[in-house]
Amino acid sequence: MVLIPQAITENSEPIAVLVLVAATPELVPTIADFALSILAPHDASKVTLQTSDSLAQVKALVQDQLSSFSRSLMLVLLGVTALLVTVILFGLVMMRRKDFGRRRALGASRRLIVELLLVQTAILAGIGSLTGVIAATVTLIVTGDPVSDVGFAAALCLLASVTTVFAALAPAVIASRREPIRELRVP
Repeated sequence: MVLIPQAITENSEPIAVLVLVAATPELVPTIADFALSILAPHDASKVTLQTSDSLAQVKALVQDQLSSFSRSLMLVLLGVTALLVTVILFGLVMMRRKDFGRRRALGASRRLIVELLLVQTAILAGIGSLTGVIAATVTLIVTGDPVSDVGFAAALCLLASVTTVFAALAPAVIASRREPIRELRVP
């Protein structure tokens, strides 16, 4: 709430301007009623009230549309990321199938192989998502754009890492099911 005294006078009476800023568009009518009740002028003709209800409604509409678009975009990106991680890890499992066969022949359980692949993937996903958030934050600071809060960045890192680990589950199970005798056979 800001009270700005104006040097302009009208009919030799000083004019004051009171500017109130609402946190959300829904609060504009409530704040307007509150301001009028606080001022309680003796002569209501000397007080004018201007609100930007239409601008507040447009802002709320745009904010809702951007929010739903951002949510949809995030889900699509996470889905594409999961698909790519699954394909890449499946290729890695096919390339390292003899290694997994040797581990199984030396006594590694299927569970150990799944855990090994999931831990490796989790470590790499954590490092990658943290590096991405730091690079994005530095870029936003350098360009002068608004930076998101720490909670959002942490949630994004966690969500990306968890998505990556879940996407690695299917290739890890496939790697654990490799039979040692078949993989160690010399052609």
